[in-house]
Amino acid sequence: MGRFTDLLQTGKTWMDRVLMVNVFLVMAGALWFLMAVAFHSQGLEQPLVRFQGLWTPLFMPAIGLLMAASLLNGGLQWLLRLRTRREQSPSGPRAMLDKQS
Repeated sequence: MGRFTDLLQTGKTWMDRVLMVNVFLVMAGALWFLMAVAFHSQGLEQPLVRFQGLWTPLFMPAIGLLMAASLLNGGLQWLLRLRTRREQSPSGPRAMLDKQS
């Protein structure tokens, strides 16, 4: 594998780690929201107020990062597959002649 492919693989590994942590953060936020709404229906306002306070600085960027990283991760995976196919298949005029026969 080439240096570029190794760099892409390292980037993909780190992106997977960030996505994994981010998914758990978004899931925890969703659970917190559901519990806060349930407490709100019982007259307890504090959990929903705290969630609303963290919505803009924490949960909105986490959801945006999750979506952007997922798209970037898909693009990196596509590039890695394309690069691997190109490295495994022979190229040049001789390879073209071999394919035709």
